[in-house]
Amino acid sequence: MKRIFFVCIMLIGVLAVNAQVVEKTFAELKNEGNAAVKAKDFPKALELYEQAIAKLGDSPITDTMMVYNMGVFAVKAKNNEKALKYFDQSFSMNRMKVSSLLSKSDVLKVMKNDEESLKAMEAAYAIAPKDAKVKTKLANYYVSQVSPLMAKGGEIINKAGAEVTAGKLKTSDAAYKTEIQEAKTEFEKALSLCEKALGYDEANATAKQLKAACQQALK
Repeated sequence: MKRIFFVCIMLIGVLAVNAQVVEKTFAELKNEGNAAVKAKDFPKALELYEQAIAKLGDSPITDTMMVYNMGVFAVKAKNNEKALKYFDQSFSMNRMKVSSLLSKSDVLKVMKNDEESLKAMEAAYAIAPKDAKVKTKLANYYVSQVSPLMAKGGEIINKAGAEVTAGKLKTSDAAYKTEIQEAKTEFEKALSLCEKALGYDEANATAKQLKAACQQALK
């Protein structure tokens, strides 16, 4: 019986030693995460970085760049919720605040949350109004909103024209004039967005082309 007890004590001791051996430090886990990044295993890299961060407990995270990168790797791992979490955390740490907001905006766009995506871009603009990347992204956002409005205006005009051709309406009819005005309203909205885009990026070629098309439609 004593022998069995002694063996059990030894086994517990061996297990305890092994547990201590496999216990990894923050630096070791981070290095393994770096290796996973090089291997393009982004889900594994994110997992290892999270384990590394957990090692810090209540201690402040001094490697703030690591937090931003965790957001980047979460994007690559197609984990949008974690990406938002780490970009927000990076922003709150004053690490790459503009990049954190723009990256957050991109994630929200993928999640089809255009309203919050725009808010993130506007927040970046408020911090860095002269940043070319910020202005380009805002311009492109407004350009992307133009085509649907122009398409809707064009559909209304085509419908009205078809009704005239079919003899259902005359161009002097109030109903026809109402439809044309509805179409013009859509083009006016589109024109306003073009001008907003150009306000951020006056060299935006697409915005210029769309603005000219809207102006032509409104003549």
